[in-house]
Formats: sequence, structure tokens, C-alpha cells
Amino acid sequence: MKAMGKRTAVIAAGVLFGLFAPAANAENGPGVTDKSVLVCSYQPMTGNESSYFRMGKGADAWFKYVNDNGGINGRMIEYRMVDDKYEPARTASLVKRFVERDDCFALVSPLGSAPTVAVIDYVVEQKIPIVGPGTGAGKVLEYPSKYVFPLYPSYQSEGRDLVRFSKAVFKAKTIAVLYQNDPSGKTEMDGIKSALGEQGVSIVSDQGYEPKEIDISSQVLAMKNANPDSIICACAPEFSAKFFTERKKLGWNVPVINVFFGKSPKVAELAGKDAVEGAYFTTIFRDFDDPAPQIQQAKQILKKYYPEEDPDAIHLWGFTGAQVFTEALKRMGRDNITRDRLVQTLEGIKGWKGSVVPEVTINSGNAPQHLLVKDMSFVVFSDGKFKPYTPPWQK
Repeated sequence: MKAMGKRTAVIAAGVLFGLFAPAANAENGPGVTDKSVLVCSYQPMTGNESSYFRMGKGADAWFKYVNDNGGINGRMIEYRMVDDKYEPARTASLVKRFVERDDCFALVSPLGSAPTVAVIDYVVEQKIPIVGPGTGAGKVLEYPSKYVFPLYPSYQSEGRDLVRFSKAVFKAKTIAVLYQNDPSGKTEMDGIKSALGEQGVSIVSDQGYEPKEIDISSQVLAMKNANPDSIICACAPEFSAKFFTERKKLGWNVPVINVFFGKSPKVAELAGKDAVEGAYFTTIFRDFDDPAPQIQQAKQILKKYYPEEDPDAIHLWGFTGAQVFTEALKRMGRDNITRDRLVQTLEGIKGWKGSVVPEVTINSGNAPQHLLVKDMSFVVFSDGKFKPYTPPWQK
């Protein structure tokens, strides 16, 4: 009986260990260890949209800075970026690997409308928080899920503002539109079309281009032949540059307003400053010459970890998602680091001014209530720089 008693005691101890030891581990979610938290991101590191990799570099620079200063509550942030080449099928495969093989805790500051639209259903189904994705596609911004935290306003609302701007600033009655033939450009087109009647403006030419297209000269010529009063360019930086290059070749001085995701020094670098002079762009972030300490800190951090980079608003997209994520992680403390608790903590951020964004307030609800950045403004490219511009209705 004594032997049996000892055996029973050993079994009982094993049962107790089995009951209680895993329970301690279960307090934290996938990707969380005693020393680290794994977050992931898909980025166009190569390919036609590779200038957008600035977003990933911005987020990565912030996480490197955090880790070099002790991490968050004793944990390092392991930021795993993988090249999807801005190809949705590739993105889908990568995200499945992130979730099912790597056990990523969350997706932070991933880039792209078409890539994000391709994976958002799966991400939400798996209950993975996605924080600050670089897209204004309507499907993502309107997604009825608490796990989606969009970075900035919808391309649809931006499209409406672009038509309003064309009418108020350019006195345009007719416009032509060059847009990227993917969810980002199509959402812009939806917004543009929805504002035409209200503003008394008509489209005389709308020209799409594919993200892999090399030459858009035929589209630009078609727009010129339609003789619009102004142009709306819903274009990525490389294609914005191609448009301005073609416009210059044609000696065509039509006024232009470009979407914010095309606002980049890369445009003037590729097309030449004189080709872009006088063009307007929407924007949602302050520029790096802003004296705000949060911006100057980001500039110093970027210079330290990516010294070859020319500071750009797209870097700030990455900083924003990464900074909001680390703020939430800090508030969560050391224990019970779960995905649902991350969502709850993000929704508790109100009036926070510790980011490159002037103020972050995240409301409870689904994607429409979770915008990290809510306001849009305008700049004009003048004398080789982007300078603030205030349209009539904002004065």
C-alpha cells in the first residue's frame, strides 16, 4: 500500500503539473514567449511597388529602437517582414504561413490594398489583429470585425475630396482620371464618381493601368486628347512620376491633384522637380521637417537604422502602426498577453499624443471605428519641396 501510495502521489503530482503548468503558458497568446513577441508583415521589398517598402522600414526602425532600449515589459519585439512583391496570391500564402506555421501574434504595418483585400477574410476568420495596414480600400476600412485597425481614411472619401478640390481650386468642370487598376484605384474611382453630381463636374476620360505596366504613355495621351480642365492621379509614386514625365513631353500644363499614397520624394526624383512643380497632393501625415518632437525623434531613428533612406511620409505610415501597437503592448503589462486583450487595449487608447500622428483615439467597435488616423490635408510641390496648402473650405 505504501508503494501504491507513493505511485499514486507521483501520478497525482503529474496530474497536478499537467493541470497547472500548461495553464501558466496558456495565459499568453500565440507568438508570445517570456522574452519576445512575434509580429509579422508583408511588404513589397522588390517589384514595381517596392518604393512602398518604406512603410516596412519605418516600422522596423521603430521596433529596433524599442528593442535597443529594453523592449516592452521585458520582451523584445521580433518583427518578421517577408517580400510579397505586391502580388496578392503570394501575400495569401505568406499570411497563411505567418498564422499556421509561425504563430504570429499580430500583423503590424503591412502594405498594400490588393494584398490586404486578398487576405483580410482569412485574417479575421483566424482572429488575428491587423494593426495599421497601408490601404484605404473600402473592404478593409468597412470590415465588420473588431480585429481590424485601419491606418487611414478610405480612398472613397479621399476620392470625393479630390473632386471637391478640383472644383474649388482649379475651377474644373471636366476632369480626367488616371488610376491603378486594383482595389485601391477602384475605390478611389467609386469616391470620385459619387461626388461628380454634387460638384457639377464630369469625367471626360478615365484611364486605368496595371501595377506591372511599364509604359503609360497611351493613357496620358488619351487624357490629353479629351481636353480636361484638370487631372486626378490616383497613382503610386512610380506611376505618378511616369505621368508627370509624359505630361512634360507633351508640353501639357493641365493642373493635377494626386492621391496621398503617391506623395513621395520618389516622384520628383524620377520625373524631375520641374515636371512636378505646382502639382498638388493629398496627405495625412506631417512631413519630416515638422518641428514636433515625435517627428524629429522618428527622423533620428530612421537615420540610425536605415541611413540610406530619404525620410518620406510613407515611412511614417510604418511608424504609426508600430508605435500604436507598442503603446498597447506596454499598457497590457507582463501577463495575459492575448490577441483579444490587445484589441481591448487598443480600443482604450484615447487622446494619445506619443506617436508621429498628432493624436490617436481609437473607439470601440469594428474597422470603421478603429482608424488610427482620421484627417486628411493637402500640400503643393513648390521649389522642390512639399509645402502645406489650405483649400478654401478648410480656411
